[in-house]
Amino acid sequence: MAAAPQIDGFKYWAFISYSHRDKKWGQWLHRSLETYRVPKRLVGQPTRDGIRPSRLFPVFRDREELPVSADLSVRVNEALAQSRYLVVVCSPNSANSLWVNKEIKFFKKLGREDRVLGLIVGGEPHSPDSSKECFPETLSHRVDADGVLLPDRSEPIAGDAREGKDGKLNTKLKLLAGLLDVDFDALKQRESERRRRLLAGVASSALVLAAAMSGIAGYAVFQEREAKKQRKLALAQEHRANTARQGAEEILNYLLNQLSAKLEPIGHLDIVEDVQKQVETYYKNLGFSDRDPNAANNWATLLQQEGDRLLAQGDLNGAKAKYQEKLAIARKVVEQAPGEAAWKRSLSVAYECLGDVLKSQGDLDGAKAQYQRELEIRRALAEQDPANSGRQRDLSVCYKKFGDVLKAQGDLSGARSQFERNLEITQKLVTKEPGNTIWEDDLFISYVMLGDVALMQGDLPRAKSEYQDSLDVIQKTVKLDPGDTRWQRNLAASYNRLGDALKGLGDLNGAKVQYESGLKVIDRLAKQDPTNSGWQCDLFVSYDVLSSLLLAQGNLGEAKAQCLNGLAIIQKLAKQDPDNTDWQYNLWDSHEGLGDICRALKGFDNAFAEYQAALDIAEKLAGRDPGNGDWQHALAVAHQKLGDVLVDRNELVSAKGKYENALPILQGLAKKDPSNTDYLHDLSGVYRRLGEVQKTQGDDTAAEQNLRASLSILAQLIQSRGENPTWKADLDSVKKLLADQHP
Repeated sequence: MAAAPQIDGFKYWAFISYSHRDKKWGQWLHRSLETYRVPKRLVGQPTRDGIRPSRLFPVFRDREELPVSADLSVRVNEALAQSRYLVVVCSPNSANSLWVNKEIKFFKKLGREDRVLGLIVGGEPHSPDSSKECFPETLSHRVDADGVLLPDRSEPIAGDAREGKDGKLNTKLKLLAGLLDVDFDALKQRESERRRRLLAGVASSALVLAAAMSGIAGYAVFQEREAKKQRKLALAQEHRANTARQGAEEILNYLLNQLSAKLEPIGHLDIVEDVQKQVETYYKNLGFSDRDPNAANNWATLLQQEGDRLLAQGDLNGAKAKYQEKLAIARKVVEQAPGEAAWKRSLSVAYECLGDVLKSQGDLDGAKAQYQRELEIRRALAEQDPANSGRQRDLSVCYKKFGDVLKAQGDLSGARSQFERNLEITQKLVTKEPGNTIWEDDLFISYVMLGDVALMQGDLPRAKSEYQDSLDVIQKTVKLDPGDTRWQRNLAASYNRLGDALKGLGDLNGAKVQYESGLKVIDRLAKQDPTNSGWQCDLFVSYDVLSSLLLAQGNLGEAKAQCLNGLAIIQKLAKQDPDNTDWQYNLWDSHEGLGDICRALKGFDNAFAEYQAALDIAEKLAGRDPGNGDWQHALAVAHQKLGDVLVDRNELVSAKGKYENALPILQGLAKKDPSNTDYLHDLSGVYRRLGEVQKTQGDDTAAEQNLRASLSILAQLIQSRGENPTWKADLDSVKKLLADQHP
């Protein structure tokens, strides 16, 4: 973009602030403002911004026009200071966005509160439900010259683009009226004049076209006579065409269903992609009407398979687009034939796949909404035919999906309830048909999910038992079909899960055997198809858990080597798709692990750098969805780890600040889900670390208070959940610290 002349010290007419999730609205607004031509009779008139221009150019769109910079906030503030107006895209996303609130506060601090405009695209203004509030807090309150938020309310000027409100056109004109210092009615009247001229032009064109059509009609009469002579020949050609079409449809059916099903277990995504392109070519050459439910359903199946392949290749946005396209078609098909169960199920699959992508992108509430629509369909289908194993299995999958979301949100009790419903249905299916590998795989997953919850709740014996059950099931399934990569992948995951439980129980050698078994399996798969990002991520996990185990055993050199192997993989994946929050979370975990190893090696500066990298990731994730318990926990752990290495460097004041940052986060998590022993154990750890720092600083009263808080949590954990080697060691450590307080 060419540099714009600065008038009165301003470079930009407006700065558009928005949440990353509202990016499409930001793009639309940016394009609408910069391409708008001001009516000639209004150009050149004096306004509070000087002479009114013919175009509002340039308009700055937040975070899209910034060069690479070591300090993003400085560049943002510079752009804000050089902007006449601030336009805020208002939604629940922006209301919860740390960036948006900071930008509004900075702009108001400059004394330009009367130059802040809003564009409502979702949620409700001043809603009693905080999750629906669309106005950021800094937009609804005044700000003083020091940037302090005042209790005085300010009523922002905002256009409302929501359905049933102003509409896009009127909203755009309202914003333009504010930016141009002109009455809205003047712009509205001018827009109406433009539309009338456009309609007049269209009408004139229509008259010309009508005259031309009259001539064409006469020519058509002549051609009709000629066509009768060719009809016999055409009938023969039509017969040959139908025969060819039937043959093509048979090929299409084979490629779309039979061959795709055969290729899926092999796992070569490049071959799968080639087959899908062939199907797409056949379909485009054949053509089909969306009024033909069978043809439309086949096209939806292709979109589904393309989405699955893109998901496996790590392209979340590409997969999401395919699933959304399939969803639109599946809805139309069901509307045309509402009694067809197969098409209802296809619609439920579209909801499920879209939910999976939203979950991977960190939109847990959005994912839950899709799963709810899926559940409504599948529950009704299962009730219509209780003996239908396929429908029962579909229902069990819904319960599993709900459990996944609840677990991610920190509701372990709710997650266990959903997983137990899933297990109950699955066990009945396996009993009914013991040789069915699909049911066996579902049973494996059910045990894994329950084991995960047990591990997070600190019930290590139960976690070990359920992970062992999962391993027994998947080993049996692998023997039935050793060449199926899906079972091999599950086998590797099961080894790792059992290793986690054994490590928690203090059996480090046993855990190492399981981790190495898992690494062996998944390494073979990842080499078989390097393009499969799911397998690459599994390989990262195997390196990560083995590295953690080696660290616990004191084998620091090998631990670092395995950790770096994993870090290289997850950095590549995270760069490939920055919107994949699962990979971002794994990247956080990898930096944390490498920081632990550097700290054990006494490389405190390197450890600090790794922990800081982890904190940067955790802050972005936690800001994206404050309701995600995993991400809040990651944020707290990152602060705590930085505090630890600051203690190592004898920077006690800074260390204390980091612990105090972690404390309220963990207190909130523990209060929200008291069954999560990870939250409680980490909370006790932060209390202990604060106490140790305060003791060193000579604040014995505060130190004793925090140490006793740590002791109380550990004692309650051991009393309610049983012996745990880590908890017992921590309890003894805190008791010793308290004893030293009172020798």
